[in-house]
Parts: sequence; C-alpha cells; structure tokens
Amino acid sequence: MRRRTFLRVLAIGSAIPLLAACTGQEPAPTAAPAVAPKAAPATAAPKAAAVALGQLPTFVPIQGPTPDLPGSADGLVAPGYRNYPKDKLFQSVKEPPGKGGEVSLSLETSNPPVPPLDQNQSWQAVNKAVNAKLNVTVLPFGDFNAKWATMQAGSDLPDLMCTLTRPDVPIVPAFLNAKCQDLTPYLAGDAVKEYPNLAALPTRSWKSTLVNGKIYGVPIPLRPYFWWFWVHQETLDQLGLKYPTTAGEFKDIALKVNNPQQNVWAIGSNGGSQYAYDTVQGLWNAVFGAPNYWAVDSSGKFTYIFETPEYKEALLYAADLVKAGVYHPNSLSYNVNTGRTDFRGRKMIFREDGLNNMGGAYWGGTNAPPMQPPSKITMVPPFSADGKKKPVYYFGRPNFGMALVKKGDDARTKELLRILNYFAAPFGSVEGHLLRYGVEGVDFNFDDRGNPQLTEQGRVEILAWGSLTSSTAAGGGGEVYYSPQEPDYVALLQGYEKLLAPLGVGVRAECTVAAGARGEQRWRRQWRCQLAHVCALPGSEARLRRQRRWHRAAGLPDLPQGVGEVDQRSSR
Repeated sequence: MRRRTFLRVLAIGSAIPLLAACTGQEPAPTAAPAVAPKAAPATAAPKAAAVALGQLPTFVPIQGPTPDLPGSADGLVAPGYRNYPKDKLFQSVKEPPGKGGEVSLSLETSNPPVPPLDQNQSWQAVNKAVNAKLNVTVLPFGDFNAKWATMQAGSDLPDLMCTLTRPDVPIVPAFLNAKCQDLTPYLAGDAVKEYPNLAALPTRSWKSTLVNGKIYGVPIPLRPYFWWFWVHQETLDQLGLKYPTTAGEFKDIALKVNNPQQNVWAIGSNGGSQYAYDTVQGLWNAVFGAPNYWAVDSSGKFTYIFETPEYKEALLYAADLVKAGVYHPNSLSYNVNTGRTDFRGRKMIFREDGLNNMGGAYWGGTNAPPMQPPSKITMVPPFSADGKKKPVYYFGRPNFGMALVKKGDDARTKELLRILNYFAAPFGSVEGHLLRYGVEGVDFNFDDRGNPQLTEQGRVEILAWGSLTSSTAAGGGGEVYYSPQEPDYVALLQGYEKLLAPLGVGVRAECTVAAGARGEQRWRRQWRCQLAHVCALPGSEARLRRQRRWHRAAGLPDLPQGVGEVDQRSSR
C-alpha cells in the first residue's frame, strides 16, 4: 500500500501527526522517577484556539520515593521496590478534586463483583477523598466488547468511561464527536500541568488517544513488555529439556511435553481474532520476522502484517502445530481468564500471556496452586525461526485503554479531569495507596517489614480503580515493580526486561487506529478465514472465497496470489 493510498484510507486531514509516528519504531518510554517527592507546578490552561491539532501533553515527571532497584535512564527497565515506602508516602493531590455531587463512571475488571457502597468501606473512603459520590458501573473484561457496544449505543452515558484501545473494540469517531469531550484545550501541551499526575503519564501512552488530531481520552499506560512467552520450567527440568532456540526445536519440545491422556497439552491460546493460535498478538509473527502490525520502507510504502510472506510462514507453522495436536483443544474457546487458570493448573506447558494480573502465582510463589512438582514458571527467551537471524520481541501497544469524558460544560469537564488526576496518582503517593489498598485495619494491615497485606475484606471489596487510568499498578500497567509476596520478583522482572529491551520492535499502533475500525475489522475477518482454511475447518473454502469478494467490493487489498493454493496443500 503506497503512502497516497494510505492517506486516502485515513480520510482525515488531521492525521499527519499519527503518520509521523509511524515512520519509525515506537520511541522508548520516558524513564520513571527515582528521587524524593516533588509535585509538578500548575500553570493555567491555554485557550482552545492556541492548541495545535495533534499536540501531545507535555511530560512532567513526579519525583517519588527512591526505588530499591533503579530502572534505566531510557525507561526500558522499570525501577523496583523490594519493600513498600510506608514512611515516604507523599501527597500528589493537594485538594479534594470533586465538588460534592455525584459522578458516574465505568470500570473494567476480571474480578468478582464487590459489595455495594453501603457495605464497602474502601469505596466510601475513596468517595470521601475525592469529595464526590462515585456511582460505578462494572464492565466484566470477558464480556467487555458487548457491554461497551451497548454503552455507546445508549443515551445515558457515565461521566467517565473506561474503554480498551485494541482493534476489536471499536471506538467510533462519530460517537466521540457527539458524546465525548474534546480534551485538547485542557491537556495538550503545557495545559496538562493543571493536572500533575496526568502530566506524569508517559508520552507514548497518549498517542492513541488522538482521534482526528484531538485528544479524546486519558490513557491507562502500559509497559512496552505487554506479552510474554511463559513455560512451566519444572516440566522441562523433569524431561531434561532446554528452552527452544528455533521453530523446529519448539515443535520437538512440544511433542515431548504433550500428554493429552493426562489432560496436559504443550501450548494453549485464547479465542478471538487477536489471540487465536498466537498468530496475531505477536508470538509466531515475531519468530518468523513479520512486522509489528505495520512496516514502512524508505519509499513510503506501508505494508500491513497480513500482506507479508513472513506472516504466511507464521500462519502455516501455527497450523502445523494445530494439526500435530499440541494446542489445547479449548484454544479457540478460552478467554484470558479461563486460559490463564488452566495454565496455572499445568494443563498446558507453554503460553503467551500478559504480566499485569500474574503476580506471585506465575513464579510458583504464595498464590500458586499446590502441585507436585511445585510450579516454577519462567519466561522463554525470544528465538527466531531458523536460529540464525537475530530474534525479535514485539513491544506492546502504548496503553491498555483510556478514560473518555462525557461532553459537558467547562466547569464539569475540569472537575472530571481533576478526579482522573486523582486516579492517576503514582506509586508511593497517599492517593495511590488508598486506591490500591483501601482502609488500614479493614482492607489491609502492614506486616513487620512495613508492606501492606490485604485482608479478606480488602480482597473482596476494593474496586478496580486502576482500570479508569492509573500508574499505580506494579507490573504490566504501572511504571514500577513491587511485590511484597515475592522477594525476588523485582530483580526477576528487571532481568527479563534487560533481556527483551535490545530485541524490541516498536508497535505502530497509531497507523492501525488511524486506518479505522472498519478496515481493521475486515482485515481480521479475512485472517479468520485464512486460519480456518489452513486448519481445514468445515466451510473454510467458501468463507475464504466470500471474504475475498467482500474485500474487493470494499476496495481493500487482498492477499498475494497463491496463498490459497499454498494453504490448501498444507491442509491435506
């Protein structure tokens, strides 16, 4: 696809800042702070007329407690804390942000429902701290797409809405224009300094909040290392096996650890177009050297991942593993939670998964299911298909989602942004402590080392405030690592980051966002038909022919000639 064609697909004249971001790799994230508390100064917000389209918020770090293990200057290795900075907590929000009225908001979570407000001391404490009655609607992660679609179609929207920034969750520009507040005059450039915790969010996380050059949301930042390839190390040790270094070695190992008679398979993935058989999210694509979504050459030609021969190789390799019977039979029906549960239970030996919700359970720590031999899950170092080319690691998208603000007057918008500023409180702050741990003596107690330990009530009643916008979560979503249950957690994760950082290939997610949900969804429908065809699923040939007709009618590029014939031969 040539640059001129790509711009026609965008059909938005203000998308140039997005395209500029696509011409190179995703920049390294801004380094996390590592010195004494010091809040950023506030300045007056500029008038809307003075803000250029596509201008991102100015980055102003907040200086938090000094970490036990500092991160790297480029931000690619996060700082970490072995112990909680109990005696160094600082106040990042000087005054309660709300005006005493009601504020409705939606949160996303995989956790069970919490007790209602009148029985929830943690929720009551947050209401008091923000000086507002927070009316919360929870969107279950496993059913988020359907719930989000219903919310967009409704007339009674929450004041603050969390959504996910991924291709299968459509965020329609018409919805943003009609129902959501343009935050550009409040957040672009130095205007964001009115909200110091928002100004401290990494610059890379703001890029996909731009739609038609305007800022429509506050991001939920992600570390660059979103997806990791994990293995039950204890199983490899039992069989005297080492980590794979080529695609061929992985298949050999997979066949050796595969044991369906004992309800154990070599590998499992999730269902859905972004997960199935690890052929889009990044695992096999990276092994075979396909681009991280988009590639662009020196002549300005854009190439999407599905157009590349490397992707075709990755697809055929995944199909070969499926036919060999090493993928768990539930791989097309698992969601993130059910797949993760079975992996923890050692019903599969390998799995690509995120880090954000893993905590100690993935290291064979205090939360690991009891089993013999004990669980010991480690990261598989990246490898290339032939073992000769340099392996690559796909950096993940810059944010997990973003918070949208319901359209309103100037005073209401500023109040809601102040509340979001509270929810973005950093690790080591008084506000972040309350959001994460709740009320002392009720939701948590400090242990003899000064680390907060959740009580049973705390585990049940604390809401997922971080799903609105947060930099407090250790691991995947936050800018620091911390785990009181696992003494080696920080050093372990930093070691993984040091291994992955030089292999990282940036995601050009802005190009995917700019290209529009419709084009992305059609591409994914075509991918599903290809996958079905390769794996010889019933009706696949008819679906593939129908998909090609849809793409030609829509004016979208088709696969290179010959793919169908190669796939057909491989499925016999």
